[in-house]
Amino acid sequence: MVPDCHTGRMVLDHFDLPTTYVDTPEKLQEALPLWHAAGVLSVDIECSLTGMHHCLLALLQVATHDQAWLVDPLALDSLMRPALQAMAQVPWIVHDFSGDGIVFKRLYDVVPASIFDTMLLSRALGYPQPGLKTMAKLKLGLDIPKEEQDSNWMLRPLRDAQISYASRDAALLLPLLRILADEADAKRDHPEIGPRLAALPKEMRHLLKRVRAYAPPKHDPVVDKVRHLGDLAVDRAKKLTALRWAWGNEGDVGAVMELGNRWLMARLAHPPATKEALERTIPNPRFRRKRLDVLWAVFQEGAHETRDNGDAADDLIWDNSRRS
Repeated sequence: MVPDCHTGRMVLDHFDLPTTYVDTPEKLQEALPLWHAAGVLSVDIECSLTGMHHCLLALLQVATHDQAWLVDPLALDSLMRPALQAMAQVPWIVHDFSGDGIVFKRLYDVVPASIFDTMLLSRALGYPQPGLKTMAKLKLGLDIPKEEQDSNWMLRPLRDAQISYASRDAALLLPLLRILADEADAKRDHPEIGPRLAALPKEMRHLLKRVRAYAPPKHDPVVDKVRHLGDLAVDRAKKLTALRWAWGNEGDVGAVMELGNRWLMARLAHPPATKEALERTIPNPRFRRKRLDVLWAVFQEGAHETRDNGDAADDLIWDNSRRS
């Protein structure tokens, strides 16, 4: 969408569709028969920032050739699974379903009956960087402001820029597929591209098979990496990663940015002996004020084991982490 200079409102351009925000059971009930009648749906999602194995679904984007819907899972909650089960009977057009499919499977135990993945088609056609932003630019002449991709999708209300981004991501899949399909038809006899195109249906079936077989990891990698440090480190690792997932799923971007694997590994290998020492390892003042007490509670048990190192050792650890 682009702003109308006279009214200040967002107006549609060539790749935008009329968009309905679905956040009530009534709106969902109105949308479902339209999705079923469409015969094929473009589907995309936005999630919290904790990764496909732990995230929450923050927004579901659905589009047909002439309309888009933004479905709010935070408002609809228990209605999402039956809605997705109904949607799953209609073929989906997606872009890079390997991660999104795991989110649907893990959260709702729903996998569509069939998909067509435009990223796999792009790759079969020989595009070395077949991400949606790249393909939209190459094939549609459209610049997608991907900075919104990593914005906080858990906060409500969504900003106008987020709504425009989310709606467009789903809406452009159909025109992108049409252009790529024409290119595929023209290249079916190509000695390298032709065999890759012929293998696409099998590749997409295998992708769905992998998604259906998905099982969540039993432990975070950080937990496994600190087992040699003993039971206390493992216990702390479990608590810290649980906090990171919980806070990240609340929309706390600081939890994802500050509690990275590198930070966790450094703190578990060289635990802070005091609350002040821990405080010095968290550069974000807002996150530090909000979360320090809870983080210190994780390290407080058994903290006497590191006190002999003194604050000087903690200062050295902090200095090293800041330089790296």
